[in-house]
Amino acid sequence: MKKLFLTLLAIVATSLAGMAQISLEDAYTQLVNLPGMSEQKVESVQLSPGVSISNLQSATCNSGKYAQQFIYMYESLPVVNQLIGANNDREMACAFTEPSDNGTYNVLFLIGEKGGPYVAAYGQTSIEGLEAIRNCEVNMDGNSIEMAVTPTVDVVELVTMEIVE
Repeated sequence: MKKLFLTLLAIVATSLAGMAQISLEDAYTQLVNLPGMSEQKVESVQLSPGVSISNLQSATCNSGKYAQQFIYMYESLPVVNQLIGANNDREMACAFTEPSDNGTYNVLFLIGEKGGPYVAAYGQTSIEGLEAIRNCEVNMDGNSIEMAVTPTVDVVELVTMEIVE
């Protein structure tokens, strides 16, 4: 009887934890609404020929005062939705995805530098865009992240996201 009760308790806890997961849009909204965050909108960023991230919005804070909020947000997002992640103890960069409407996918990038600027970027892309992000080579240097998208037809597309100070 005790095992049955513990099993039921574990199932309920797992179900509630799954329901408590935050959406990428909510995560972005929470970060962009922090005092001192500045937001800008970009129509689209091309990942490779014919593949882009559209409706891209990004929010930046030019100090490290929100490091804990970014780390908390990172830890609140389901790891199964993470496309890429990099952390070298000075900088962090990660990308998460979730399905959206009409065959598109929401993507959220979290980028930060220890003691420095933090950026959250949110937009939509296609399944091809997800594959381009998933298969990219990530290079972090100073206050920028560079994604070298997998070459197609001997062309390497570079996507750079720079933290503007």
